[in-house]
Amino acid sequence: MQACCGHTAVPMLTSRKLADMSDMQLNRQLTAFSQWKKRQRKILRQLQPWLKQQGLYTVEAHNAIQQSYAALLDDNITVVVAGEFSRGKTELINSLFFHDFGRRLLPTDAGRTTMCPTEIFQEDKSTPYLRLLPIETRLKATSLQELRQDKNAWVKQRLNLANPEALASQLRSLTASREVPVEQAIRLGLYPAERAVQPSDRLRLVEIPRWRLAQINFPHPLLAKGLRILDTPGLNAVGNEPELTYETLPNAQAVLFVLGADTGVTRSDLAMWKQFIMPINRTDRRGLMVVLNKTDTLWDELRPEHEVEASIERQCQDVARVLDVGPDQVFAASALKGLVARIRVDHELEGQSGISRIEDYMSTVIVDNRRDLIMSEYTEHVRSALQTLENLVNARLKRSTRQATELAQLSNQSEAAITQMLRQTEREKQRYQASVDAYQDSRNRFKRQGQHLLATISLHSLDQVIEQARRQMSGAWTTYRLKEAMRILFEDINKRMELIGSQTQEMRRLVRTIYRRFETDHDFPPMQPSMFSIVPYQVELGLLHQEAEVFRNSARLVMTEQHFVISRYFSTIVRRVRKIFGNAREEAYQWLEHTLDPLTVEVKEHRAEIARQIDDLKHAGTSRKTIQQRLNTLQRDTERQQQQLKSLRNVSQVLCNPVMPNEQGKVQPTLVKTSPREARLGS
Repeated sequence: MQACCGHTAVPMLTSRKLADMSDMQLNRQLTAFSQWKKRQRKILRQLQPWLKQQGLYTVEAHNAIQQSYAALLDDNITVVVAGEFSRGKTELINSLFFHDFGRRLLPTDAGRTTMCPTEIFQEDKSTPYLRLLPIETRLKATSLQELRQDKNAWVKQRLNLANPEALASQLRSLTASREVPVEQAIRLGLYPAERAVQPSDRLRLVEIPRWRLAQINFPHPLLAKGLRILDTPGLNAVGNEPELTYETLPNAQAVLFVLGADTGVTRSDLAMWKQFIMPINRTDRRGLMVVLNKTDTLWDELRPEHEVEASIERQCQDVARVLDVGPDQVFAASALKGLVARIRVDHELEGQSGISRIEDYMSTVIVDNRRDLIMSEYTEHVRSALQTLENLVNARLKRSTRQATELAQLSNQSEAAITQMLRQTEREKQRYQASVDAYQDSRNRFKRQGQHLLATISLHSLDQVIEQARRQMSGAWTTYRLKEAMRILFEDINKRMELIGSQTQEMRRLVRTIYRRFETDHDFPPMQPSMFSIVPYQVELGLLHQEAEVFRNSARLVMTEQHFVISRYFSTIVRRVRKIFGNAREEAYQWLEHTLDPLTVEVKEHRAEIARQIDDLKHAGTSRKTIQQRLNTLQRDTERQQQQLKSLRNVSQVLCNPVMPNEQGKVQPTLVKTSPREARLGS
């Protein structure tokens, strides 16, 4: 029986179709994505020397090309599998990604479940290994990010791929737990202190995970193409590692939230969804997928097939309504039957399991999300830099055309008229020089304001505020004082961000005034200067503030020892505040350095144009041959500038083309016609 959600029931797939679908749609999508990135990198490699050769290589273009190229070298595509304990998350990973192993790769024995978050990836030229981070590292103030770099903090084993039984035994470490006194569990932040009412309670033994985080470096075609998988345990484990929760989840290209068809949406499922999954800040939420797993528990040979399918469909609709997602984002599946079917090459059972539909949807979503992120955050910067260069070349082209027209008219002018024109041009030179002097004054004012902005946004001054807050929290004798210190810290941070916003607004107005003055007084072509906006960072900080408020008002804070609360707060929330300010400062610095560059170039070239006009007028009365030579030079300049414009537009068009190459690695963009030499740049 075929279970499908958000779609009308479809006929049983034929063996041929299932064989095609099982040919790893995800693998084909990742291959196409790799070819698309290769094409983009090739264009950028060609673009950089061409810009230098044409005299168009600016700092803005350099930075945009370097950042975009680095993003295209990053192959990581992250899929997070989240959900409560015993929902079949690990079996879903086995079925989706590792069925070609011929048996279960990750352990899913009855009564045993993955106890720690597990990252699965493949490192180039690295021996397969299993790395385990002891749970005792939670006692340290060191962040997970720092611990990842500390080789001595991990227990590392080389994976025995030649012996499946030995490999299975090694990977059973993911399910390992240990018993410790409640007192120790409290110190580790894994047991609510409020539950230990009596002194004897603190001596009682409780079960905790043996490991805090696991990493598996495993050779696999999908992982080799950059796929990274994060398997998360239940609600408590996710809440205990907020660094993974608040940093990995928002950056994942797909999040599979797994429910049990035998349980539906439980209270703990809903709590996890509302607290960790739904708040993910993504504009396109198609990457959120809900898997209603274990539908095989609903298969009933004593009921008609259509009734079972209708029952599963209703359950999917109920899940979509409760979680407020689109019906097409809910998938009914049996990971267990899907794994069995794929290992045994049972196409009929694979169709019944619903596993292929998940793979088909996910393979498109994760690649599209990653590609769209690259294009919006990096390719757009290159396109903007190229647009600035187009404006510059357009201005040069208009200037060359105007000069040619004026020179041609000089041939019919008398010496008296030429002398009069020379005097007018020299007066224009004096008037223009006054504007240049005013521009220098405005530029100096802009730089002074920029220094004030960078001082406000500096990490050094922010760290002083953070350190003061740390002292206040450490000295707090009550939970109320601790929470109040957290509130005051964010109040100070928000005030600082508001001040940055007002400073930025004033500087943006000054930049516009500087540009408009030359457009009005000297007929400069309209230019759109790059503008720094603090708004995205304010939004990011606002979302973080919401998380901080959840942390501050959570019951976990009341029931956990103070030193552990403070350590977690600073290693997660405050560290991300510093990251937001650091990123904002870097962008502000780049803006301050380069936003006036296009105008500076135009100011210099306009001054050179006036000097050239004066020189042409001085020679016009004495040498008609000199005028003709100058006209020939302007004609060559005009042709070169026209070719530059066509090439720049070609590159922009190809770079901004989101179409993936086909299976032969080819894509057919429409290019502006140009000369063969120039066309090679856009090919």
